[in-house]
Amino acid sequence: MKLDKNREAASSARKSAASANTHKDGFGTASIGSFANWRTAQRTMGNRAVGRMIEHSIQRKPEQPTASPSGKPTVQRLIDASSFKQETKVKNRFRMKIKGVDTALAAYGKIARNNYAKLNEQLDVIRGECNDYKAHPKAHPYRIAGVDRLLEQIGKEQRVIAPLSEAMAEADPKKKFAKLCEGQDALVEVKEDVPGLSNMSLDPEFSECIRELRAVPGAMEEMLQNEMDQLRAIMNAADTPDITKQILAEALGNADDIHLEAFSPGARFTNQKEKDRGITEKYVVNHNMNAPGGTSERLGSLAHELTHVSISEQFDNTALFFAFGKDATEDEVMALVEKRRSDLDSLIALLNPKDFKKDQIDLLNLKLAYPRKGGPAGVQRYIDNFFTSKKISKEQKEKAESLVARGMDNTVIEFDTVINQMLIYMQQWKTPQDNPFYVKLMEVATDAQAHRMGG
Repeated sequence: MKLDKNREAASSARKSAASANTHKDGFGTASIGSFANWRTAQRTMGNRAVGRMIEHSIQRKPEQPTASPSGKPTVQRLIDASSFKQETKVKNRFRMKIKGVDTALAAYGKIARNNYAKLNEQLDVIRGECNDYKAHPKAHPYRIAGVDRLLEQIGKEQRVIAPLSEAMAEADPKKKFAKLCEGQDALVEVKEDVPGLSNMSLDPEFSECIRELRAVPGAMEEMLQNEMDQLRAIMNAADTPDITKQILAEALGNADDIHLEAFSPGARFTNQKEKDRGITEKYVVNHNMNAPGGTSERLGSLAHELTHVSISEQFDNTALFFAFGKDATEDEVMALVEKRRSDLDSLIALLNPKDFKKDQIDLLNLKLAYPRKGGPAGVQRYIDNFFTSKKISKEQKEKAESLVARGMDNTVIEFDTVINQMLIYMQQWKTPQDNPFYVKLMEVATDAQAHRMGG
């Protein structure tokens, strides 16, 4: 149940205390010259319609910037100056009138990738040069088409860069986090439309902001509560399907029994050391505050971990959080496993790449594979770790191993969690509710909740 490795490291002591006892989601144990005032005003008009604020988590290698000849990370955004010249080339015509765009675009490519203020400023400069060229009475129609394409890219890129520029100038880490999320969510939305933007990673910025949040008493707790509040907002939204509302009501209903912390995602019973520190809640849920897929991925991750708690509360079946009753027969458990495997196969068959972005398809495929990853050996590792850490008894170990011998896999632990997780994705991505995959997902989620409720 471990999610993304894309986060700041927790202390080694905390990691060792939780590693054997925690249900974790995922894979792995994962810038320019001065201008006249009138021209500056012209260039800033209409600038940056910032994207929405704060929009889960798997083990994916974060997309890294490409390497420059010096070995330092760079990110080539927009269209590069050379390509732009080629795209707007007109036979037997010089580039005197459009030279301002060429120069401004080349300058943008030389700005450090994390100098968001300078990048944002230069985007305004490029926009101004584009508009100046279009306003020229002898602007070539063919070049205007290329300039329009560049302007479209600038608008999308600035949705990412503008809030990041504001974030870097923000002294309050809570406000900074919100602006980082705004920029990240815009990045997730537009990066397929802007050349090179898919290579952009905000991991360093998020890691630094998280360190700043930890340094302010109560700040991280406030941000974690805000994450829970966002799930409540989804639950109460008019366009949220009934089944999603129901599973969120179920999950959030246990909030008073949960102590939230911002570490590698997981859910477990509170251990003795934590009790000695004054934690009185029954469960500790760790939440990843840095997910490369933005708010949708981050909130899906939180819903995943809260679902583990729901399963524990409903079935009370060991610290492993098995999603079946203690008295279930082996035949009943194996019938449950087979049904869940069949449901996963049905969902995989309905997942149409034409209906989702590439990153979304990748994320969904990873989630759909996760409950069966490693086969019976996967759940056996949980059993061994929990027994070694004395979280389950020898009798419980032997009973679980008897089921493993018959082919039981992690669908008895990780099925409900990923189904509910994907419901959050669908809602956050605004997937049409008549999409065949979404229809089947809601059906499967309804069946899984009925099972948890004893239906």
